[in-house]
Amino acid sequence: MLRLEDVSASYRGLKALQGVSLSVAKGEIVAVVGANGAGKSTLLKAIAGQVATEGLIELDGKSLARVPAHEITRSGVGLVPEGRRLFPRLSVEDNLRLGAYAKRGTPDRFKPLDLVFSLFPRLQERLAQRAETLSGGEQQMLAIGRALMTQPRLLMLDEPSQGIMPKLVDDILAAVTRIRDLGVTVLLVEQRLAEALEIADRAYVLQTGRIVMSGRADEIAADSGVRRAYLGM
Repeated sequence: MLRLEDVSASYRGLKALQGVSLSVAKGEIVAVVGANGAGKSTLLKAIAGQVATEGLIELDGKSLARVPAHEITRSGVGLVPEGRRLFPRLSVEDNLRLGAYAKRGTPDRFKPLDLVFSLFPRLQERLAQRAETLSGGEQQMLAIGRALMTQPRLLMLDEPSQGIMPKLVDDILAAVTRIRDLGVTVLLVEQRLAEALEIADRAYVLQTGRIVMSGRADEIAADSGVRRAYLGM
């Protein structure tokens, strides 16, 4: 579904990606792991059209080069950014409905609400609440739900467990697995590396903007060098 070949990108004047090549097949969860500052967030922004890039980025064989970010969203790429970036003073319902803006003009643009509420029943209970009043875990549920409202075929998640109480992290990651099982391909950047590798099919290790290892997630999790460098084990 997604292919990157020799992709480089600069962010805020720094070379954040250097010759990155990776692929994501339909129906996979692929994790990108690495230390802080490795370029993981820039990678997702590059795919989403939010930073200038060099090299090849293709979705279903079609180049995303010079495609505006909103058109990439309309083509089926959803991004849950680091920090969530909700509209804090708007209600849960308004945040979700704004997620469907990319599908404006289509009669079924609000259809994903049923999926969102099945994944995250708490959101349905809090429709009238302002986003800023939700807990960190609930805000992350809302950010994922808003991305699902774009009806993505590829969902990219940037640190979905960040700032969430540990007891809710398992719920979020279980929802990611269920999203994949419902037919949405997932590209996951996650600070909780052991948990990310547990739910992923394959993984790439990113270091200072370069891919230094790739393979099956269980093989990477078992690699002693990765465990020492990134898992603290």
